[in-house]
Amino acid sequence: MAVAAPLYAELADVVLGYSDEEMEIRSAKFVDFMQKLMNESGAPQRLQDVGVTEESLPTLAKDAMLQTRLLGNNPVPVTEEDALALYQAAF
Repeated sequence: MAVAAPLYAELADVVLGYSDEEMEIRSAKFVDFMQKLMNESGAPQRLQDVGVTEESLPTLAKDAMLQTRLLGNNPVPVTEEDALALYQAAF
């Protein structure tokens, strides 16, 4: 969040029409909006909700390292360990 806050604030400006508040407030409001949108959509939110098994998480993390275009555009470097932690949090 710390690195992406300016980007989230910009999205809040566009999507929610916020522009007069501090960047941190706008970025938090955007995150809250997206969470509410996901909750209201009924879309699955956890990997396990779509049939991903916990045993497959290390393989997913390893395979994520092959996505060099996406990793190159990420605002912070991501290691395989980082990817695994993200998958575990999303499980």
